[in-house]
Formats: sequence, C-alpha cells, structure tokens
Amino acid sequence: MHRTRIVTAIIGGGLLLAIIGWGNLLAFWLVVSIGIIIGLIEFYTMAGARNFSTYRLPGVFLGWLLSLVPFVSARFDSLPLLDFTLTLILLSLLLYALLTKRSLSESIPALAVTLFGILYVSWLLSHLTLLRGLPHGKRLIFYLLLVVWSGDTGAYYAGSLLGTHPLAPMISPKKTIEGAVGGLVASLIASYVAYRTFLPLLGAHDWIMLGVLLAIVAQLGDLCESMIKRGVNVKDSGTLLPGHGGLLDRLDGVMFAAPVLYYYARVLL
Repeated sequence: MHRTRIVTAIIGGGLLLAIIGWGNLLAFWLVVSIGIIIGLIEFYTMAGARNFSTYRLPGVFLGWLLSLVPFVSARFDSLPLLDFTLTLILLSLLLYALLTKRSLSESIPALAVTLFGILYVSWLLSHLTLLRGLPHGKRLIFYLLLVVWSGDTGAYYAGSLLGTHPLAPMISPKKTIEGAVGGLVASLIASYVAYRTFLPLLGAHDWIMLGVLLAIVAQLGDLCESMIKRGVNVKDSGTLLPGHGGLLDRLDGVMFAAPVLYYYARVLL
C-alpha cells in the first residue's frame, strides 16, 4: 500500500507539474474542470451511500458551469459573471426540483445536498484557476501544492512515528496532535524553501504567515472531508488514485488552502 501510494504520487504529481509548468491558462482550467467533475461525482456518490437524495446530473453540470467563471473572468473582467452564474445555478436547481416528481420531503434535502456539493467542490477548487490567472500564477500554484502536500507528508510521518494524542477522535481517530504539529513544521519549511528559491516576491513575513495559514486551513480541509466521509460511513471518497483513495481525498487540503492563498495574494502581495 505504501509503495502504491508513493508511485501514484510521483506519476500524478509529475503530470500535474508538467501541465502547470508548460500549459497555458486554458490547459490548466481544463484540468481543474475535469477534476471538479470527478470531485462532484465522488461527492454525490458518497451522499448516495447514506441514501441522501441528490440531483446528481444537474449538480455535476452546474458545478462545471461554475468552474467557467474564473476562466472567462480572466478575459472579460468587467462582466458580473459570478453573480449571474450563482443566480442561474440556484434558479435552475429550483426549477429542476419543481419539474421532477419527487415529494417535498425528498426534494428539499436533495436541493440542499446538491447545492452544497457545488459550492464545496466546484467553487473551492475554482480558486485554483483564479490563482493561476494572477501575475506569477504558475509560481503561486507550485507554492500552494508544495506547502500543502509537504504538510500532508509531514503530518503522515510525524503522526505515524510520534502520534499518541488524538486531534479529533470523533471525526478522524487516526489523526493526532503530533501529526498536526509535524505538518505545520513541514509546511513552514516548504514555504521558506519556496521563498528562497522560486518565489522571492514573498516577504520575510509572508513566508511565515502563509506557511502557518496554509498548514492550518489545509488540515481543516482534511478534517472536513473526514467529517463528510464519517457522516456517510465511507472510508474514501473514491478509488481513482491507488493508495490515496479518491480525488477529494487528495485535494481536501488544497480545496481549503487555494482560496486563502488567492485572497492573500490579491490583497497583500
């Protein structure tokens, strides 16, 4: 299992880094939009495992539609695309609920779960495209993945070797405080390495602040994903990535960290 996990990480990470490094914004958006479609399918499949009703097909399509907003906004920044798209999504789901022959006791939860999936998966992941569209966007994406995934690795090994005190036993019994601290330290080291090598636009305070912020929100994203999986009684979000589980299992930290880095970069960098 451990070897499979490493092989998957090397192959998948290598392909992703190649797309980020040599692809343009369109290529990057295509990868993100495919990831959003897969993530939504995983999310609605998990919901179905607990017999939660969803509007799966409209949810996947409207979630993909929302992923278009950052890409189109990069070319037509003056258009109120987000306002329009969110309104369209809400009205479309309500209309779909009216046209289907489900009872109110089923359609209201279906609307709630479907809309939550769109916001949780599509809108959070769409911040990757927003981040890529910024000046130095490629470097910021590299930085994000380096810090978050270094934190994941640090938390995994620190928790495995030193972990004795549970972090959130009701949500994820295997996660420990020692693992969380190890993840924070690893993220800080990765942030410093990025600052000293390929991302000098970070100030001396930025690499510290971002290292801490991204480490914390990434671990919160991991816990939120664990909460959802425990709530629907599944171990992994899917089976797409051998040794890792589903795509959401691998991107849970990135989903929460991407918005933080994007808004930090917009305001403070």
